[in-house]
Amino acid sequence: MRAKWAARILALGLSAAMLAPAPQQTEAVWVDAEAGTAAFTAITVPRPLNNGPCSIQGSLLNLLGSSLTMRWALPPGVELSAARISYTGSNGLVPVVDTLLGTDLKTVAEGSGYATKLTGRLLNAVLGASRAISVHIVDPSGWVSQTRVVVGDWPLLGLGSATCVDS
Repeated sequence: MRAKWAARILALGLSAAMLAPAPQQTEAVWVDAEAGTAAFTAITVPRPLNNGPCSIQGSLLNLLGSSLTMRWALPPGVELSAARISYTGSNGLVPVVDTLLGTDLKTVAEGSGYATKLTGRLLNAVLGASRAISVHIVDPSGWVSQTRVVVGDWPLLGLGSATCVDS
């Protein structure tokens, strides 16, 4: 008997559900009187300053070594520890000689700024070479300045003049 009553109640519930009108679509509206504003600013990290012309030296047939010097200065308010100095070399024997004999990269105070000198050892420019010294500033926030670069070119066997360009 209980099963009959349960079946009747179930049938009545299903009938009522089928006869009920379908739900209508509605649009929700949301209004919030609060407003927020924000401002974003990007910093410009100053580029290292030019502090004199670059200089380049070769040797007889470029057998005894070579050097390239960049003269630069820190922008006002920037500490030397924020400067990142690096060099690259290509052509001829530069990569091999640098690996085997080493290269010196030294930065010293000079006048109101610094001189960074890259010195290659024996044979490093004998087949001609191109080297670059670069310096940029890294702000504590992680932002980086534009890079100052000096590029030096030594001709094959020292035949001709070695040149440097400061950018």
